[in-house]
Amino acid sequence: MANILIIDDDLDIIDSLKMILESNGYQVSVKTDTDDLVNTIREAAPDLIILDIIFPEDPNAGFTAARELHKNEEVKNIPVLLLSAVNQQSNMSFGFSDTDISEDFMPVKGFIEKPVEPSVLLSKVKELLGNP
Repeated sequence: MANILIIDDDLDIIDSLKMILESNGYQVSVKTDTDDLVNTIREAAPDLIILDIIFPEDPNAGFTAARELHKNEEVKNIPVLLLSAVNQQSNMSFGFSDTDISEDFMPVKGFIEKPVEPSVLLSKVKELLGNP
């Protein structure tokens, strides 16, 4: 089964995602920051990356990481699924969706909102791994 790398600083979210993914046969590895990301990805060799947008040290860390991965020839073909609580369901004046995906702004393959609905997560993971 596919190997998925979760990059998120929220341990509760990580535990939730791991439980959903592992109970559906996926192998899961975890990183809680975006430091030395390309080397981590080389070592973990994921088939898919689930990447949070906001990290405590930098509210744009997820965007920065997505752009860094997109520019790196070794890892740019690994699909990235962006995950965030900054979304349409929040009380904020802005949100993100799949329509914001672009080469410059959000170079990822998909977007899902926190809190994550298990069926939405699994559907999106299957889609991005080419198993609809």
